[in-house]
Amino acid sequence: MKLIVWLGNPGSQYTNTRHNIWATMLERFVSHENLWKLKYSAKFLAEVLILSAPGGNQRDEGVIFAFPQTFMNLSGNAVESLARFYQIQPAEILVLHDEIELPLGKIVIKNWWGAAGHNGLRSIISKLGSPDFQRLRIGVGKSEVIGVADFVLQKFKPNEMQILNEKESEIFDQISAFLAG
Repeated sequence: MKLIVWLGNPGSQYTNTRHNIWATMLERFVSHENLWKLKYSAKFLAEVLILSAPGGNQRDEGVIFAFPQTFMNLSGNAVESLARFYQIQPAEILVLHDEIELPLGKIVIKNWWGAAGHNGLRSIISKLGSPDFQRLRIGVGKSEVIGVADFVLQKFKPNEMQILNEKESEIFDQISAFLAG
């Protein structure tokens, strides 16, 4: 079983903000792949979609898409509950997150990396007890004028959103590559 975690903050006030770029991409991915919508699970503190491989056992084969419904800084709670219940090892987890240290739209996949100041990652590492999961990072730019917390909660400008829209197929390819092993 693989777990793909799309980090963001719950609530419509965060729609189209830098911290929630993955919530936007999740909706597009689910639509593009003709998947069902994610449903909230109180047990896992997340919206989840569990897909079994054809003929497979749900616990052994397949993938879980999860969008934690805790705030970013507590994402580890949802990841830990899913990983524990489905006995998913960190190496089978892909966390998709925003990255202020990358230029807008740059996509990088990393294995076994620290939190680098990202509180969502810090929470996941703490709860899993390991940094040994993969990350798909997308650059959201960086501001020299305002603080990080205010910057990542800003909405994208239309021209910035266009740059990110152009990365959609590259993102989907990276997710497919992770699922393929």
